Amino acid sequence: MKSFLKICTIFILLLNTVLGNPEKKIVKIGLGYSGRSYDPHKHTDSSTLAITKQIYNNLFILDNENEVKGELIENYSIKNNTIEMDLKRGILFQDGEELNSEIVKKSLERNKSIPVTKVLVDPIEKLEVIDKYKLRIICTTNVDILLHNLTHSSMAIVKEDKNKKLVGTGAFKLLEWGTGQKVILEKNDNYFKGSPKIDILEFLTIPEAPNRYIALETNEIQIAYDISSIDVKAFKNSKDLEILNKLSYGTDFLSINTEKAPLNDKRLRQAISYAIDKDSINEVIFENTSKVANSIITPNTFGYSNKEEKKYNLEKAKKIMKDYKTPIEIELWIYEDTSKYQMAQIIQANLKEIGIDVKIQTLELSSFLQLTAQGKHNALIGLWYTSTGDADYGYYPLLHNNSRGGVGNRSFYNNQRVNTLLDEARKEPVKEKRKEKYEEIQEIILDENPIIPIVYKTYNIGINKNIKGFKFNPNGNHILENIEY
Repeated sequence: MKSFLKICTIFILLLNTVLGNPEKKIVKIGLGYSGRSYDPHKHTDSSTLAITKQIYNNLFILDNENEVKGELIENYSIKNNTIEMDLKRGILFQDGEELNSEIVKKSLERNKSIPVTKVLVDPIEKLEVIDKYKLRIICTTNVDILLHNLTHSSMAIVKEDKNKKLVGTGAFKLLEWGTGQKVILEKNDNYFKGSPKIDILEFLTIPEAPNRYIALETNEIQIAYDISSIDVKAFKNSKDLEILNKLSYGTDFLSINTEKAPLNDKRLRQAISYAIDKDSINEVIFENTSKVANSIITPNTFGYSNKEEKKYNLEKAKKIMKDYKTPIEIELWIYEDTSKYQMAQIIQANLKEIGIDVKIQTLELSSFLQLTAQGKHNALIGLWYTSTGDADYGYYPLLHNNSRGGVGNRSFYNNQRVNTLLDEARKEPVKEKRKEKYEEIQEIILDENPIIPIVYKTYNIGINKNIKGFKFNPNGNHILENIEY
């Protein structure tokens, strides 16, 4: 009898396991770099925001036509330089507290206190809570700029829970961060857009692009960001994998420290620009899957102008260099990234032809960001996403004197005309006139070359064909709330 009862008990436990605890649906995503923290206000690198985008929501987002629409906002109205916003009701944070105007106000004020995101909320002069769900923002600038800025993933609405940890309203909540090498998120059953169909998201850091492809091929991961151009070809013959190839808001560029002699000389920078063979970079490194850049901002960004850049012209570069005593020695800094290193090698070879000896210095990403913010470098290869879809976020952080250093202006460029144009553009209510100011800025930059645009970043994302509902985002913070597997 005891044996019979024991067997029944085991059977019931097994039945409960099968019926009551179904296997969790897990999707694993491979990233090239680790997220730095789960605080989207303090860390705005693409790997961090790729993760935090799943935890938090914004007041506004951009649709497929680059138009602003509400996410946490039900509706809004604009009068002069004032925005009145009405929050959606019943949205819960992951600790159970309801979204309200006071929390939104506190979150935006937090942005203003953090240097790296302050540039996005500079247009805010005053925040006023009208009632529990309504608030008013009074702007010092064109309202359209602020609306676009509020779509940036680092402008996510956050709050502290009772343990002083940040929580959001997003589709997934943080389960484990650790060092950032492996980040685990679990679904938020109370998500206001509906509970996700996936139980767990795991973000794994796999630094080498070929290893990300192998992990995808062996189903260790189901989504791989930043597949190398070389590996793209392999997807054509795969029955299980597909590749998504789309233009982003990102631009790879050479940034030159304009405070360091002899690079503070405009003509020397012009020679460098003429000497760089961008077409070869696109062909050799990106297999012509990218597009040669003529601007810091991408063609899908408001304010872009199709001005002709300095085409590769070795003879012009050599002619300018006759005025200089060569060889000139400079250090070119990059962070650990295969394509950046290959780019640096081509630039090194290009500049050697005109008497400039380039020493390539590779740094770990956090050291790279810290030291270049301090201006320790001669030149660097960087990547910038104009993630708001508006030229202000491409030009102001990278070029305005107020943004020198960690905010973004690592060329330490200071041109009074550019500063004035950027300030005027922020106040200009007429879109076409604002665009004219950005066009003039682009002309100045193409002449003075504090930053030399190289290629527009195209995303290669490898996806298991069993994954459905992946939503591409040109800012790199792709939407995973609707994926199925």
